[in-house]
Amino acid sequence: MRAHRVIQGALLLAAAQLPFIVACARVEGSDRAEAEAEPDRGDDTDPRPESSDTTSGGGADAPDPALDLFACGFEPSCEPVTMHAYPIPPEALPCAAKLVTGGGTGVLSSLLAPGPYIDETESLIFVLGDGSALVQTRERHCGREGMECGPTPVWEAPSPHRICDLVVSPDVEAACEEDAEGCGWRPWADVANCRAVEEHSCEDVTALLAAR
Repeated sequence: MRAHRVIQGALLLAAAQLPFIVACARVEGSDRAEAEAEPDRGDDTDPRPESSDTTSGGGADAPDPALDLFACGFEPSCEPVTMHAYPIPPEALPCAAKLVTGGGTGVLSSLLAPGPYIDETESLIFVLGDGSALVQTRERHCGREGMECGPTPVWEAPSPHRICDLVVSPDVEAACEEDAEGCGWRPWADVANCRAVEEHSCEDVTALLAAR
């Protein structure tokens, strides 16, 4: 009788523990499945690749400045002219006019400096002999009204290369043909309809000037 009661108690205890054993088996099996499905990363770092964009704000890099034709060392065909209150030297204007109207090629240089302080725009004009020119400009500025200007600033990056039309009035053409007063051309002003073109190397410009 005692043995029968012991066996009966053991069966009841086993039946009571069975739900817990099944639940534990399910949890363990689920953990094992998740571990097999997810690869081991080795640490807690973010697995996403780093962005290759190193610029601030994610913007594109600034474009490179245009090739500096001022550094090519071309010799001007006429004396460079500076325009402040009036052109200096004045004889540079007839020389420029005869080059522009004569149908040849050459190099003109001008400096527009209205002031006050340092307020300068320099132009390099490659006359192509067909009524147009390859033009590049550069600027430097220092000081404002009521302010003293420090050391002379360096030139800013030069402008893109442009092809411009050379403006010559019929009166100027006639005066130049007669070698009379009124034959004058202003390199800092008498250009129009400028449009951007591909960059020219020093060798490219030399070839253009030698083409005529």
